[in-house]
Amino acid sequence: MKMPVRILLVILCAALITALPFMVSSPNMLSSVKTELMNEEGDEEEIDFGRLLFSSARAEEADDIYEEEDLDSGEVSDHTSQYVLPLDFSPAPAPDPALFTEDSYEDETISVKMEVQELEDGTKMHVARVTIADASQLRTNVAHPNDLTNSHPRLVTKMTEEVNAVIAVGGDNYNQETPKKSFEYRMTQKIRSKANKQKDILIIDDRGDFHLFINSEGIKEFPDQLKKQGRKLVNAFTFGPALVKDGELVDLKRDYGYNPGGREPRAAIGQTGPLSYVLVVVEVKGRDGKTGFSQHRLAEFMHELGCEQAFNLDGGNSAIMVFGDQVIKGQPGGDERQLYDIIYFATAKPAQ
Repeated sequence: MKMPVRILLVILCAALITALPFMVSSPNMLSSVKTELMNEEGDEEEIDFGRLLFSSARAEEADDIYEEEDLDSGEVSDHTSQYVLPLDFSPAPAPDPALFTEDSYEDETISVKMEVQELEDGTKMHVARVTIADASQLRTNVAHPNDLTNSHPRLVTKMTEEVNAVIAVGGDNYNQETPKKSFEYRMTQKIRSKANKQKDILIIDDRGDFHLFINSEGIKEFPDQLKKQGRKLVNAFTFGPALVKDGELVDLKRDYGYNPGGREPRAAIGQTGPLSYVLVVVEVKGRDGKTGFSQHRLAEFMHELGCEQAFNLDGGNSAIMVFGDQVIKGQPGGDERQLYDIIYFATAKPAQ
């Protein structure tokens, strides 16, 4: 080989060696690289390059569906009225005691109408129909607002009293099973954000609208949908099952939750229209399992009440509603059970 040709080849080789690191690390090149390792059984495992490029803190949070920035859609600017409460755990204005009757409370920001239906077997359905002026009046409180994972429950009546609730119902008792996968937000604060394919999720946004996810399906895509709409996630619950979705009864053939086919004390919340809701506690008579509702009957009842969306809450001894000085329990008798959270409605009328 002639000398000039040899020199040319050497120069070309040197150039290739110099350019190789840039070729491998370029974004286009990196996206097409696939490295496979063999485990002990001979299965192939694909390395997640995306995870390698993030910090170790991000990698540790990889099981979380949402990062905080995914849900931050900025300040909410389209409240429906002049009566706006902060989306935090601060107490609401105190309701006017003079406006409470045995079965109602009403001012210019909130209307609550109570009714009781009773079956021949003694089962009672306590129904609260609630209409509010602004979505911020649909709120939650937890046993320990400064420590959301504190495992010590508190009385529902105490949690209700300290936030000046007009009416409240027990939530999903989210801290009862700490290790479980769940998607829990309270007043925009994240407690956990993990999908559970065995559970249904209820999300309430800053418009007060309900969004249901059966077996968590669709929950991963929801952040983008919220952001595109300029919405904010306020509260989220992992319990259920979902009872009514988009005006239709949910198929409850799944073996879901506690004694789904048995007659039990039950509690549920539903949305009937914009800023309009129902709370339900089903009260049993005695402890023989001959009164109360199955989950399917509860779903039918919520549908009969006109719910577009409805969600089962913690029942049994946890089925409890507080309205003014009335404490309505799904299982009468005995001491009030302590829980971890409540869902409540508040007046937004400033105290006089």
